[in-house]
Amino acid sequence: MLVSSRSLWNFFHATVVCLLCVGMLMSCGRTRPAQSPPVIGGPPSVESGPDHTGNLRRPQPKEIRRIHEGLFQEAQHHFEARDFQQAIRGLTRLLALHPKGNLENEGRWLLGQSYDQVQDWEAAQAEYRVLVAAAPEGHRYQSQSAQRLNEIQALLERWKMPPQPTQAIRLALNQLPATQGFEQGIKKMKQDGVTSLLIDLGCKRAAFNLSSSKEPQRVQDLAELLFVLRSFAERSHRAGLVLYVGVNLRCLGHWASSEHPQWRDRMYHVDTGRLQATQWFDLFHPEYQQFLTNFLIRLCRGGLDGLVFLNDHPLGTFEGVTRVGLKRFQGKFGATFVPSRVFYEGFDPLRTLEFTPGLSSANGSNSKDPLFWRWAGWKARERLTILETLVDRLRTRYRSVQFGLEIHPHALTDPVRALVKYAEDAMDATGRPFSFFFVRPEIDRRSTFTEQSVIEKLRRISTKAVLDRLLPVVGDPRRVWVSMPAKGGQRLRPQTASSEFSPLENFPSGIGVVHDLRAFS
Repeated sequence: MLVSSRSLWNFFHATVVCLLCVGMLMSCGRTRPAQSPPVIGGPPSVESGPDHTGNLRRPQPKEIRRIHEGLFQEAQHHFEARDFQQAIRGLTRLLALHPKGNLENEGRWLLGQSYDQVQDWEAAQAEYRVLVAAAPEGHRYQSQSAQRLNEIQALLERWKMPPQPTQAIRLALNQLPATQGFEQGIKKMKQDGVTSLLIDLGCKRAAFNLSSSKEPQRVQDLAELLFVLRSFAERSHRAGLVLYVGVNLRCLGHWASSEHPQWRDRMYHVDTGRLQATQWFDLFHPEYQQFLTNFLIRLCRGGLDGLVFLNDHPLGTFEGVTRVGLKRFQGKFGATFVPSRVFYEGFDPLRTLEFTPGLSSANGSNSKDPLFWRWAGWKARERLTILETLVDRLRTRYRSVQFGLEIHPHALTDPVRALVKYAEDAMDATGRPFSFFFVRPEIDRRSTFTEQSVIEKLRRISTKAVLDRLLPVVGDPRRVWVSMPAKGGQRLRPQTASSEFSPLENFPSGIGVVHDLRAFS
């Protein structure tokens, strides 16, 4: 059978195409073998040319060690330059490459020291534990790591709760002994059983005895205040005393370098129907919060052992109605809080507690009251959130500093009244990260009550509330401080066979006691 010329041409064309495809496949087979995916955390790539077979040359052990040594030397340079964060990053990378020999121990020891310098105690502990387990027996890294582990553990214990027992003297800034007589005063306090000092900054710039021969001088600015506190911290520590500083966050704006009218809190006056700026400062203002952060960071830098957030001037019923606060409240609940509409004439939310808000208008209840209760609850929670944020920021820098929170006794005896009048919620506060809680189970010294029987009755009520409501929630007596008046400038002492009854007998062993000397300057 004859084949046409066209069929022969088609057969020839198909054959050529097949041969070309085979050739291309064969040329692909002569390319370098596929490389395995890089190992995460493995050694960095080394620039090297292909060998005689066309494959990439693997780095040799000596080259890998040079890379590791280079990383260590760079991190060591950052450490010596006190750039500890860069040192931590470099050493973390080095250890991820699994260096061999003593270089691993050296890198881990330097990393532990770097974490120490930035006071990240938990991370430092992790590195020291590895060295204790892995370093050669008797090596200095092993012994020094074990010693540092014990020291850090002691620091963390102090951070969690105050040392036991706490016997503190509370002084105003202008009551501190003169510089030249401080050591003698400290020695007397130590002999009298005092373990701690609580310096109350107050809300005004007070006069201070810079020396025994001069008249008291007024502290002019923040730098001078920090110098004074740092000096007392150093002297207190040499004498074995713990130093706390009491601050009221609504007052600290007085230490700003210039006036900031926009930081002022505002109060609504029912009688005039107007908002008026107060002498206190707006906790809700973001710029003021940043000022507080910077102020407290500088305060902690002076070597103090703890901060106590005092509440001598609480956020009252008609306060906190600033533009920032109202805007945040509206963003949270989608409701507009207009003071002139909520704070009506004769407004008394405590009078209507027996009625369900909004369901009855009897006895003064008003349909606007539910919005007030939402506002009061928000103020209390927002205040605690601001405090908690400050504590978190400070603890990232100063892990060993303790933070105490003052709780008004009414927050334990009459929680609803405390929510309205002081923007306090004691049970919410106990769930926040404070080291301890400070209560004054006594009548306020500025109160108009003068009858001794009334004072003692109120003290017994608040004392019972501390024992029955606060201690069971907190758990450890060391996490509760109580304030006691120092009559005649003398500390109260536990009852003895020949002494009169002491209020301290009501409290369990281990509870912190603060002897308030502020009224005896």
